[in-house]
Amino acid sequence: MVNKTPFLPGFPTLLCGSAKRKNQDLIAAEYRDLNKSSIGELSQQLNSEIPAEFLQSLSETKRERIYTNVVTFWAFLGQVISEDQSCRRAVSRVRQWFKLKKKKVPSVETKSYCCARYSLPIEMLQKVNDHIYGQLENELSIDSLWKGFSVYAEDGTSAYMPDTEENQKEYPQPCMQAEGCGFPIVKLCGLINLGHGGLRDFTAGEINISDHRGHDRLETYLAKNDLLIGDRLYSSYEIVARLIDKEVEYIGRHHSSRKIDFRRGKKIGKNQRIVVWEKPRQEKGSRLTKEQWAALPATVDMRLIRTKGPDRDGKQRTLYIVTTLLDHIEYPAEEITSLYAHRWEIELRFRDIKTTMGMEMLRTKTPEMIKREILMHMIAYNVVRLLMLKAGNLYGVNHRRVSFKGTIQILEEARINFINIADKPRLRAGAKEALLGEIAEQIMADRPGRNEPRKKKRRPKPYGWISKPRHQYFSSFTNEDHPSKILDACS
Repeated sequence: MVNKTPFLPGFPTLLCGSAKRKNQDLIAAEYRDLNKSSIGELSQQLNSEIPAEFLQSLSETKRERIYTNVVTFWAFLGQVISEDQSCRRAVSRVRQWFKLKKKKVPSVETKSYCCARYSLPIEMLQKVNDHIYGQLENELSIDSLWKGFSVYAEDGTSAYMPDTEENQKEYPQPCMQAEGCGFPIVKLCGLINLGHGGLRDFTAGEINISDHRGHDRLETYLAKNDLLIGDRLYSSYEIVARLIDKEVEYIGRHHSSRKIDFRRGKKIGKNQRIVVWEKPRQEKGSRLTKEQWAALPATVDMRLIRTKGPDRDGKQRTLYIVTTLLDHIEYPAEEITSLYAHRWEIELRFRDIKTTMGMEMLRTKTPEMIKREILMHMIAYNVVRLLMLKAGNLYGVNHRRVSFKGTIQILEEARINFINIADKPRLRAGAKEALLGEIAEQIMADRPGRNEPRKKKRRPKPYGWISKPRHQYFSSFTNEDHPSKILDACS
């Protein structure tokens, strides 16, 4: 038996043993270990995409507690990805994780978790999203670029939120909606890289604000060798002139307010012309000063392409495409029109994030939490796209054909394979490779030319629309002499 008792009384404990640690220090060390392993299996599934060390460096938690920034982040991310997005489900997962670690289980109440979500720094979420988007850019091969261009699509969408006084003040409902009968709506403008499908950013504003205001902020992400695809709303003189100044190319539908005359312009083909746009008077809604508007070029050269394509009803009609790519030899008209057809993919990506991930109806009740919820949906969406891209690169499949919904389902069901492997890197690497292999199997059938009617088959239930604030109905439906429930009395 080794005797560790110091034989000289004045020697420090560094040579002869360690001093007894305080219980408070032991508890703090336990919570630090929990943070390193993070919460549940989701953190192990995404360990290479969102490293624990990186996340810990962004944490601003001042004291040791159950819902630290790191724990709250993973609980919030799991809540967004999960089909059941309730706070009670998120708290239940935290409780199960504490039970697994044999630590003191937190309360079943959701108040502490909701307060911790509110304390999550917005800058932390933005940096996490930038980190994931940077990985998407690095994973995308150069061969995926079109003639050296990174192809982006931009468009606007919207999302509803709970009808609270704070939300109505920040994001008012549409002006044509009767007061108290509608939901606050946030107007979102998104910029998506069509190469890997990643969402660069969302801008948020009132529903009555034009998409141009969102473009003013998203334009900062565009640089030389980028190509923007937009609908006819983006084919304004101001936006095109600003993109040309940044050496960003543009493809879009011809704006309906500008007259088309194929008898004018330089003829470069049967259905192609080089036309000159003259600077109009300052456009309505422009935020440029008079000096900035005067600094725009007096004219811009645009290439006008006439083609055939389906409309919303699937009928063939004549379409007019405009682009700043003037060289019709290097950039054939067929490829330009094909690229514009890819613009529809941004609608599919919005469907992924709004319908599949449930962002169409936000859940939080204050504008500050709405910002965090939108950011967390961006993080969840981009990390799923990153897994799809990695799976495609690893197993040699086209990541564009991998199912987004299938990836989320695999991510949910494969959590069991990541239990108790935080300190086992070889097992974790094997489980991650198997996870990517399952994702690579989620291939969707290629159905070119598919066009579904914008019609619903399922009939709505025969309920009328609410025509006044809900609380005004209470007096009509309240019954003070309600019948007793005998089974409740017996329990």
